[in-house]
Amino acid sequence: MFKFVIHRRASRYLKRLPQNLQNRINDVLRQLRASPLQIPGIKKMAGDWAGYHRLRVGHIRIIVWIDESAKIIYVDHIGPRGDVYR
Repeated sequence: MFKFVIHRRASRYLKRLPQNLQNRINDVLRQLRASPLQIPGIKKMAGDWAGYHRLRVGHIRIIVWIDESAKIIYVDHIGPRGDVYR
């Protein structure tokens, strides 16, 4: 099992979402915690975001950094597709 470290900005955004979308994102995060690189739809990022992975939940994107040696998943961004990459 991996441990989560969620950035304050991501946590605040998640709390402002409607409850049904919060539940969907929390389900994806639970799956991520169990087996981070085995989730369908997880993609490696390139360019300035090299080393990060992204997950898509509807129009919301979740940007994570996975430290496999320390078994920690850093959730850096949660936000709409257009804004999360800035």
